[in-house]
Order: sequence, then C-alpha cells, then structure tokens
Amino acid sequence: MKFVQLLLMKFVQLLLRVALLSLAAAVFAGLTRLYGGSERPRLPNPGWQAERRHRPSQPHFGEFQEFVGEGGLLIFFAISGRIVLRLRLSPVSRSEGRPILLGLHQQARIAKSW
Repeated sequence: MKFVQLLLMKFVQLLLRVALLSLAAAVFAGLTRLYGGSERPRLPNPGWQAERRHRPSQPHFGEFQEFVGEGGLLIFFAISGRIVLRLRLSPVSRSEGRPILLGLHQQARIAKSW
C-alpha cells in the first residue's frame, strides 16, 4: 500500500512540474507574441543618419555646442558606469582579502571531545 501511495505522490509531483513548465512556456509564448506584435519605432530622418555616419570621429572645437554635448555624454556614461557597474575608484580596504574565520576549528574540537 505504501508503494502505491509513494508512486502516486511521485506521479502527482511529475504532473505538477509538467503543468508548471507548461504554464511558463505559455507565458513565454504570450510575451513573445506581444513583443513581436508591437510597433517598431520609426527610424530618424535618412539625411540626419547620413550626416551622422560621415562626420569625423573627433569633435571640432569650433562647433562648441557639439563639443559640450559630446563631453556631457561622456560624463553621463562615466557616472552611469560608476553607479550601475559599481566600479571601485577608491583604494581597497585593508580588511579585504583576509580570510573570514568561521570558527570551524573550534567546532571540530568540540565534536572530538564528545
């Protein structure tokens, strides 16, 4: 009787797992359909794209607004990289790199004394 109950419980667990995986697949398919059916953004003006592609890589100091804009963009990416990626600009603390003592050797001694 116990064997039948155990077999039945295993079968119910298997069915629950299959149902959960089917639900996850259905949600994924629905989200994919929703994303695929969304409207794509319009591309910018082709003239602006051509001008952007053919401009020199370095900013011209004579065009001050472009120079300030590129500098602002660089600062923005530097700050966002610092925040998002948590880049460490300060020196490493002295305690970092030292092993953390968990007291395992004490527990081993207590276990041996028993």
